[in-house]
Amino acid sequence: MINNKVAPSELIRRDFQHLKESEDLDTTDEIAELLFIQSLEGRSHNGAGAFQKSFYVNTTIDDIVRALKFDANKVKTRRQMLIDDIVGFVEDTIKGKPRTRLINGRGEPFIGVPDLKEIEVNAQDVLRGIYMGGLRDDPGPRAAAEEKYGITIGYGKCYPVNIDVMDKMNFDGELLAHREHAGSIEAFKRAGLIIAEADLNKLAPDKIRYLYIRHKIGPGQSDDGALVAAGMVYNKSVALGIFLADAIDTLEKYVHLYKDQDDDLGYYISKNWPGLNVSMDEVLEMTYMAAVPEELDDIMPDSSLRYFLSIDKQIGQCAFQSHLNFIDKKPYFPMFISFNRTLSSEFYTYIRNRVNSLKNLQAVVTSDTVIKGLEMPVNSFLKRPAIVVKSGVPLKDALEKMKAAGAEFLVIQDECNVVQGVISLHDLIKLMMENGKHE
Repeated sequence: MINNKVAPSELIRRDFQHLKESEDLDTTDEIAELLFIQSLEGRSHNGAGAFQKSFYVNTTIDDIVRALKFDANKVKTRRQMLIDDIVGFVEDTIKGKPRTRLINGRGEPFIGVPDLKEIEVNAQDVLRGIYMGGLRDDPGPRAAAEEKYGITIGYGKCYPVNIDVMDKMNFDGELLAHREHAGSIEAFKRAGLIIAEADLNKLAPDKIRYLYIRHKIGPGQSDDGALVAAGMVYNKSVALGIFLADAIDTLEKYVHLYKDQDDDLGYYISKNWPGLNVSMDEVLEMTYMAAVPEELDDIMPDSSLRYFLSIDKQIGQCAFQSHLNFIDKKPYFPMFISFNRTLSSEFYTYIRNRVNSLKNLQAVVTSDTVIKGLEMPVNSFLKRPAIVVKSGVPLKDALEKMKAAGAEFLVIQDECNVVQGVISLHDLIKLMMENGKHE
């Protein structure tokens, strides 16, 4: 490979340490490391963090694992075990042994996410979500959704690539991922760029990389959108199935198998479970609802598994938990989600309108409920402490109380103890500053 397109080991180690120290994920430390390893691939391509705007477009997870001096075999095996936990749940459900929790045989929650051990699910609905989630990433359903709904969706697939052939053909990871190659896939196979399954064992492992090759240019899909829309149209169990399919799609990028495991699992469900009861029209509809409009390509959230589980330290919650609260029609506090830092309340409004335009569903209860008057105790859904004050208390006094208690939110009640509004510490300080300017 071209050395100057692979990130230096020192930068990889520095960025990895930075992620470990600066981010908390809602999973175990071990699984968080597995996700950080994968995030470094994208960060090196985009020049983020320690890579300081230098674009190392041929850096792969293999390069990162070697730089960190991890055992590649153990890393791949552990990631595959996380996938196999989900596959085992599917197989047990099809055999008539459904579980009511998303846990493995050792009682551990899937992907180490604590909430999955507590949430009661309908196993059959989870399989429906996995089926739709797996197929919506497939080029076939995406192309069909484009035609049916008159939209543009970009798509592609990961393939085992011979890096020596890639160099000879003057390609790199950036060109394969961002140019349109739909008409060249068969030519790539004939040239040996894409390695045939029968030839995988004939090459040394260090000559093979599992790389994304774009078929068609265009906006992709929002994994956040798919999860939330599934929860609105169906239920939380289906939404969790969508989430698990997305998790497989992330984890499969670095395992011993070079295959599309979320897609394969979706087709396995359709072939082996007569009770699926999901039409292809529903798959296309879900593909449409998760599709990112071209005009919103720069702002629509599309969380990776890391971003789904990254805990916002201000509110003690991750995007995955916020999405589930929205689906459950529970109040939620606005937070910034995904890599483009989209405000969750704006995103939920968009998804609600998109779903309603197709389904004419009733609106889901949002944070507007809190603002307009919510009589439940705030502490029942706040993980961070809140201060409750009457509406006539001066802002200065309220701020002092919040600072003394280390609270992030102020709950305002009228004289009858009805909640009039909720305001964050940040917004309260802003209001006081603006008030001072006017004076």
